[in-house]
Amino acid sequence: MALRFVVVEDHPEVAKNNCEWLQKLDPEAICETLGEPQAAARRLKEYQPDLLVVDLLYGQTSGEQSAEPGLNLLREVFTRHPHQNVMVYSSEPLLLTPLSEAIGKHEGGFAAINKMDRRTQFLEGAKSALSGELKIPRELRGLLQLTEREVEVLCLICKDALTDQAVADRIYTSKKTVQNHVQRLKEKLGIALEESNDTNGRVALCIEAVRRKLVQF
Repeated sequence: MALRFVVVEDHPEVAKNNCEWLQKLDPEAICETLGEPQAAARRLKEYQPDLLVVDLLYGQTSGEQSAEPGLNLLREVFTRHPHQNVMVYSSEPLLLTPLSEAIGKHEGGFAAINKMDRRTQFLEGAKSALSGELKIPRELRGLLQLTEREVEVLCLICKDALTDQAVADRIYTSKKTVQNHVQRLKEKLGIALEESNDTNGRVALCIEAVRRKLVQF
């Protein structure tokens, strides 16, 4: 089945370009563009796309730009659509700071990408969010708290030395869900991505967890 994207962006050319890049992930994808967050909130009541792409800043009648419409949309997503995959694509992603607690608890994929970055980062962010992963600017990582389930997974990995499959069996979930928990833990604790695909990543994660007294032996 073709992927469905909703892009919320008040600059038509940027919105169109976003869709063109998203369709690199799936040429058959359906990509809808909406010019204001309020329209997106209404659309989400009708269906949940595979990925919601949201800008933060929107032009006001005064001629100024405001982040409140974008932040309010995200608040609604976090409250009413906890499993919705979201990518924030903004020139000022640090405006997300007031929502750091909600971002940390969100169960769907979430990525925040700076418009000043290369477009390849846009694609990487979209892939991460679609996979249920967490990808945020370094400056926001220290603001995100671990969920109870993430702490549980961390203890099973570091104290009991369980594999992903063993953790999944212990907490009655899928291996993929556990892998997403591990990825989110590494993102929140600032473990370098280049370490994240092997045993060294696990060791680094546990060392950081002990340093922060998240795990005690």
